Amino acid sequence: MTILHSREKLTLANELIYEIKVKDAMTREVIFFSEETTFREIQLAMKKNRISGVPILDEKKNIIGIVSIDNVITALDQNYVNDKVKDYMTKEVVTIPQNYSLVSAIKKFEEYKFGRLPVTENVHSQKIVGILTMGDILNRLLLNIQTIAEHVEKKEDRNFQISEELLKQAQQKPLRFEVKKADFDNAGRVASIIRNYLQKLNIDKQILRRISIVCYEAEMNISIHSLGGYISVQIEKNNIIITAVDYGPGIPDIEEAMKPGFTTASEQIRALGFGAGMGLPNIKKCADYLELESSMETGTILKAIIHLGG
Repeated sequence: MTILHSREKLTLANELIYEIKVKDAMTREVIFFSEETTFREIQLAMKKNRISGVPILDEKKNIIGIVSIDNVITALDQNYVNDKVKDYMTKEVVTIPQNYSLVSAIKKFEEYKFGRLPVTENVHSQKIVGILTMGDILNRLLLNIQTIAEHVEKKEDRNFQISEELLKQAQQKPLRFEVKKADFDNAGRVASIIRNYLQKLNIDKQILRRISIVCYEAEMNISIHSLGGYISVQIEKNNIIITAVDYGPGIPDIEEAMKPGFTTASEQIRALGFGAGMGLPNIKKCADYLELESSMETGTILKAIIHLGG
């Protein structure tokens, strides 16, 4: 199937949420309590520190629950505010690993409507290393944007034409990167490497953002939905050609898969902040030309072309 379409302009903020990790935005000084704490004690701590929720940790700093301001209000209304929280706290806690990108955190905030996300050491751990709120994300974005603005002000106007010498070198050998199944600890690694490489060619920043998002979403689709595969990037004088190949299983219904929000990801994958059904739609928005072929026997081949002329 071949798709031609119009695309939306991407902003610097779009680019940054793919690049910045949760650990770079989270609050590291976590106010927490044990399950033996009473609601009254937590109420006073919330008032003092002006927070609306606290994690409940065991002796090894592993999260075992969370208490929100709503839980405290209920305890007050039902007259058990002096009871210990262990019998009332929310025990099914949604967390996010510190090495995930902010885009994964934002998807969780949108899905669950929480005010905060406890941050874990890694995808296999429940040890808490921080707390993340939407305010933390906005503050980090503003800081990064300010840093970039200051850097740009110090630089003289420069020619953004692609270096002919660098381009010739890049054309000789396409970039190729293997992508493993369910390798969430390295989510976005391939996209980051490709972006850093292409920066050396002085490609327009707006185009570079689109390339980064295509690579990231293609990488995550391979990791989430397939047995593994690879991404290759061919650099031409006027185009960047991104090819993502997986080893199956294929896509049963490509037209359905292109719809925003459609996903076949498991609940476990979605709980990690992935598989929201926006991967192919985001690729479609960013590419000037998109070709998608899939077989239930051999897997899927995605080819996206981005024109360097804008």
